[in-house]
Amino acid sequence: MSLLAGSRQLHSLCGIGCLGLSILHTWQHGSKLKKDVQKGMKKVGIMDFVNIPRSKIDMFVRTVEVAAYIPGRVRLYSRSLVGNEDNCRKVLGYLRSYPELSEVEVSSVTGSILIKYTPQLLHTNKELTAVEKYIRTHVRR
Repeated sequence: MSLLAGSRQLHSLCGIGCLGLSILHTWQHGSKLKKDVQKGMKKVGIMDFVNIPRSKIDMFVRTVEVAAYIPGRVRLYSRSLVGNEDNCRKVLGYLRSYPELSEVEVSSVTGSILIKYTPQLLHTNKELTAVEKYIRTHVRR
């Protein structure tokens, strides 16, 4: 519209005015957006937000295939366990170090890991609760 008036100065002034209003508008909504993002990240947690493993067991579970899940029972598979007794012993020892897991079986023949637990007891451990949530959403159907 300022171009129709034929004045370059008027056009420049209108452009500067619009730019100023845009900057003000961005500043107003930018601070709210920043607060909303911070609030959401606190609520969800930064590690959940970017989906980075938070612990050794979380990392381990992401390297295996989740074959079956029902609350209290999980079956995992890992090709790195097939025919490798040493890896099986390490995995068995590591998983048995969690008192919340009532039974753990590892098979070097199939690469299978069977984990049994009491859900209420497992949920006393935040780390294992997060792992169970990951398993629940990544089970093979």
